[in-house]
Amino acid sequence: MFLLLLLTPLRGLAQPRVVALPFRYVDSFILVDAKIDGTPVHLLVDTGANKTILNAKSFGRVEMHVPRPVNRGAGIVGNALRLRVDLEIAHEFMFSQRVSVMDLEELSRRFGIQFDGLLGQDILNQFHSVRIDYKKRVIELEP
Repeated sequence: MFLLLLLTPLRGLAQPRVVALPFRYVDSFILVDAKIDGTPVHLLVDTGANKTILNAKSFGRVEMHVPRPVNRGAGIVGNALRLRVDLEIAHEFMFSQRVSVMDLEELSRRFGIQFDGLLGQDILNQFHSVRIDYKKRVIELEP
């Protein structure tokens, strides 16, 4: 009897909470909607980027000239402004975080898509897990 109890699934056990962040494809790129300081933006999900980078043109608080980054192999390198912003994703998660601000217009042209920035590891690694469900077109975020 004890063995039977151990093998029976418990209904009361809490399942991890998972939040679905819808995305859309543009070519092979994944874009998600977010808000920066309350303003809607489209961010390219870049799991290889260490930091979240915003395009200076899309970021209204920056009035000064921001140099263009240089493409070096698998990444981009360049000078950037570091500013604190409020970033909201999935209408649920708010991060008050420092991000980089660069001129990403050339990168946007090269990719052939319009985006307001790159969503990088500094945000993604704050979740227990991040799963991309290509069939449902959602990124599942587990806090």
